[in-house]
Amino acid sequence: MEKHPLHGVIHSDIKRPPADIIKAFRRHDTAKIADAMARAGVMSHEIKPIQPGMKVCGPAVTVWTKPGDVLYVLKASDVIQTGDVLVIDEGGSKDLAAMGERYGSYLKSIGTAGIVIDGATRDSRGLIDLGLPTFARAVCIAITGSIGPGAINVPIQCGGAPVNPGDLIVGDDDGVVVVPREHAAQVLKLADEHLAGELARLEMVRGGKRFTEVANLEPKLAAWRTP
Repeated sequence: MEKHPLHGVIHSDIKRPPADIIKAFRRHDTAKIADAMARAGVMSHEIKPIQPGMKVCGPAVTVWTKPGDVLYVLKASDVIQTGDVLVIDEGGSKDLAAMGERYGSYLKSIGTAGIVIDGATRDSRGLIDLGLPTFARAVCIAITGSIGPGAINVPIQCGGAPVNPGDLIVGDDDGVVVVPREHAAQVLKLADEHLAGELARLEMVRGGKRFTEVANLEPKLAAWRTP
């Protein structure tokens, strides 16, 4: 039988960012984090919460599966720890779901922080009622079965962004961004600086300054004026 070298691979032990780093990222929205990384790590705009207002922040447990097959998606529950985000590379399929409400209920019970799927989910109403943050390209009905192949905690892509096991996943109404685990502390520092700068400029505007002055737009505008 022909198979990819990663087919059947399951890594149970992964490195995760420190708990204090994960907690600190919760004060930032995805746009601010993306700005701090020069827009790297941003997933496709199609991957959105299945209901507005959902938020997620936690380390990635990754699954690679063929569209509609849930074998390795289900097995991933054995390696998920409290606060983890299940990130599924389903190849972007919008016509075949990678999971549904019943499995979502189990994931919720073991402390899963949320789910991000480069593909589809089903049972959206049930997942919403569970309060399990779920981000996907689409909602559909069909699932093909549990045959495989697949892999767990291997490098994947999700919405065009590379995701490694343990990378920090942050999602909100704007979409989902991936922060490489090894750079999480540096990105947090930059995000804090971006936020502090924005708040300082907001106070200046509230104090009566024009935004053009606050943002120092004049040099850029001058370059476009006719001589």
